[in-house]
Amino acid sequence: MNVEEGAKRMRRAGKWIVLIPLTVLLLLCLLLFTSNALNLNPRIIVFAAPLIPIEILGGILWLAGWIVEGFAKDTQ
Repeated sequence: MNVEEGAKRMRRAGKWIVLIPLTVLLLLCLLLFTSNALNLNPRIIVFAAPLIPIEILGGILWLAGWIVEGFAKDTQ
């Protein structure tokens, strides 16, 4: 596998690692808003807290893929 293909896969993996927890987090926020409107008190924050570090790591991987691809284009 060449460097460009590896960088492309890094970007794709990083993007999914960011987008999937972000979607879950948005759905949890919607559920929290709905439960507050109905005067319910679920403990959704417990489920949302681990998603933030996962999103940060996915963002770092996504950024690293862009950087590696930029360096690979300069060598050709």
